[in-house]
Amino acid sequence: MKKQLPYFLIAFLLPVTAMLWWWGLFSTTTLQSGEYGGYRYVYLDAQGLYSKLMKTQNEVSFQLKLQGIVPGSEVTLVMTDPRTTPQDKLLARTGFLISADAEPKAPLKVDTIAKREVVVAEIKAHPLFAYGKAYSALLDYTKEHKTTLHLPTLEIYDHSVLRVEMPLTSDQVTEVDTR
Repeated sequence: MKKQLPYFLIAFLLPVTAMLWWWGLFSTTTLQSGEYGGYRYVYLDAQGLYSKLMKTQNEVSFQLKLQGIVPGSEVTLVMTDPRTTPQDKLLARTGFLISADAEPKAPLKVDTIAKREVVVAEIKAHPLFAYGKAYSALLDYTKEHKTTLHLPTLEIYDHSVLRVEMPLTSDQVTEVDTR
């Protein structure tokens, strides 16, 4: 058995550890606060499990291609807390950042998020790990500052980097552009 241990380490444990490192399992989340925003995004509403948002985001991507609009980073505005909301009542908006001169047509919707004071959790990792680590850092922040998770949070995912922006106060809301 002892003679086989080095082979086990080389053939199995090292490659698995390297893969998990590459995917960001050992990455840490950075937290910072400041004024962020001034975003314009195109989206579709989604209801239900957040793990199924990719289907809606793919529909937004398809519609943008049909309309000849180049999408920016992936965005999701999380409207309800999955810890306290039944799965079938979860609400989100998912889509992409777009330029100021883009004019998407129905069924796509457009919204803007003004500059506001937020706490930003940022991590470079595979989505499998990134979302859990980012929200865990935000929840630790809320405990440390004796507050709660303020919604909606804005998730921006670009080039394997996830940014989750949480408003510092619960009264910061976005205004919907009805175009």
